[in-house]
Amino acid sequence: MDHLIRSRLFWVAGLAALALALYLALGVFGFQTLFFDDEVNEDFPVAGQPAGGASGREGPGTTQEEAGRDRSGAPDLVSSGRFHPVAHEGTGEALVYRLEDGSHVLRLEDIDIFNGPALYVYAVAAPDANDADTILKAGFVSAGPLKGNRGSQTYELPADFDPSVHRSVSVWRERFSVNFATAPLG
Repeated sequence: MDHLIRSRLFWVAGLAALALALYLALGVFGFQTLFFDDEVNEDFPVAGQPAGGASGREGPGTTQEEAGRDRSGAPDLVSSGRFHPVAHEGTGEALVYRLEDGSHVLRLEDIDIFNGPALYVYAVAAPDANDADTILKAGFVSAGPLKGNRGSQTYELPADFDPSVHRSVSVWRERFSVNFATAPLG
């Protein structure tokens, strides 16, 4: 055993194995993100507008999206919901706004989601998602990588987003198909 420890090949192989392990842990799997928070706070002019709009123009036969439409050109709140934990802790609010041109944006307000590598924001075609299988079976559209696991941020939703179909938002770990937290939209 003493001869093995003094062997140059033993130390070279040991250092190569350690370098490979560090590369995999940090470069490929991104485990370092588990140890710090990434806070991103972006401004959004209508954050906090109540569902149904502030105009009070609701009436019989009016959809939630039509009721929230503010004729001043400001984005209209279509739906909102609070995050609940699934695989990891997560709090905050998800709000979907319709812009004047008909496109939609997702606003995440005051989120505090467990951090991890390769996190994405998905709009899910299910009313809620308490596991990964629900998301995979129901289908989803991606709003892109999560900008930060804490704070308030805005995401453009793709053209195939439909607020009547995509009824929840998930923070999803793409590499291992893990649903971190979900916000059912109502």
